[in-house]
Amino acid sequence: MITWMQKHRKYLVVTIWVSTIAFVGAGFVGWGAYDLNASRATSVAKVGHRNISIQEFQNRYGQLHAYYSQLFDGQLSDEKASELGIENLALEALVNDAMLLNFADDLGLGVNDEDIVKYIIADQNFHSNGKFDKELYKNTLKRARTTESEYEESLKNVILLDKLRHAINLPANAQDIDMLTASFLMQDKISMQVVEAGADEIKIDEDALKKLWEEHKNEYKTMTEFKLDTKFIPAISSDANTNELTEFYNENKNEYKGSDDKIKEFEAVKDEVLKDYNLKQTKKVALEEYLKIKKDEKQADVSIATFEDNASLPMDELKLAKKGDTLKPFEYEDGYMIVKVKEIVAPRVMSFDEAKDQILELYKEQKTKEIVEAKAKELLEKGFQGTDIGFVSRDTVKAEGGLSEGEFNIFVNRLFEKGGKKGYVVLGDKAVVYEIVEQKLTNSEKEKEYKEIITQNVGFLKNNELIRDLTAMLSKRYQVTNYYTKK
Repeated sequence: MITWMQKHRKYLVVTIWVSTIAFVGAGFVGWGAYDLNASRATSVAKVGHRNISIQEFQNRYGQLHAYYSQLFDGQLSDEKASELGIENLALEALVNDAMLLNFADDLGLGVNDEDIVKYIIADQNFHSNGKFDKELYKNTLKRARTTESEYEESLKNVILLDKLRHAINLPANAQDIDMLTASFLMQDKISMQVVEAGADEIKIDEDALKKLWEEHKNEYKTMTEFKLDTKFIPAISSDANTNELTEFYNENKNEYKGSDDKIKEFEAVKDEVLKDYNLKQTKKVALEEYLKIKKDEKQADVSIATFEDNASLPMDELKLAKKGDTLKPFEYEDGYMIVKVKEIVAPRVMSFDEAKDQILELYKEQKTKEIVEAKAKELLEKGFQGTDIGFVSRDTVKAEGGLSEGEFNIFVNRLFEKGGKKGYVVLGDKAVVYEIVEQKLTNSEKEKEYKEIITQNVGFLKNNELIRDLTAMLSKRYQVTNYYTKK
């Protein structure tokens, strides 16, 4: 296919989309039991006539893990990932996709090389200076640890699903748009009062604190500890001449882009090029040292103990390592580091005293919520004289009544999700008691402003519902055989 692209490159503005699979903090999924029949050994399930490969499952798991890790600010533990059921979510998503792919096959839809090229050229991520850069393409695939053929093969299912969705697409009609417009742009005139819990209202009960720890102690564990032997290789100061540096720059010029995404001239980045060149030479030395340490011909000279939150070390690799493993050299400060694993101390449940500060925070959060909810309910029962803040809509941005802009935005969104004229919304250490005193539809100017967004959302909602219904119907048509059993 790349040959085809080269032959037709003058007719194409080529772009490439690459999905880089990152197993953030998780490494590979812990496998359960398998039926090791030859035709099943590489699959986690079969749907209709299509197999779901282990690699597809690992990729989807990695994508979901990365997504949830972002939601948890990079602190998604293995236990939390298991609690969220990420493995099951990954498998379920792949089974649903496989049903749709079977259906597309039955409809006679297919994917050829030209389809792949058209899909590739739709993405601008791999253009340099406004045109396709072959070296950037190759380097990106290399960093993603995939080959050109593997990448292009992986696009086939993506494109086939895209073709199916376009074939059955339901456009938004005027009635749909009007209904969502009314819902999205509705304005409520609000009277509100904010209640809070004072610090002196929260009484610490030691027995209740210990009981809370007992209920949640498995959520409070020590971090994995790594005892390592290390060898640091400082960067070499080479005497490279201009020709050598220029050659290195030309081979790696895509790494030297400015904020405008244009490649900087050699003279502008000469110092940076020299530093990178020196690092490359240092890596060669580090690899030689690595082989000696790995074969026990030489010892790493510095012993350290560190925990899994050490961002300066390649934790993804360490979490997959075993006692005695030696990690390949990685960039560290101004040089390369080699690490040999002496011991891995697994997490354990913290004692009450170790977890007390964290449990105390949870205790205070729960007590605060109880207090503000009780105050809010009392106000609703007895009646309250709130502050009239005028009309608000989903896009209202302001700080009001002691709420920050962020808090007010959360309040407004929850307000429009709730039913009823009166109610309350809990926001951390406070609650907003409200009453809707009047409602109206927004003006025509806002309708014009949001028309395109609303139309897109109507189409998205309708077609998501269509795909959901279609998948449910297809589940009765195509047999699902599961080869994967979670531990």
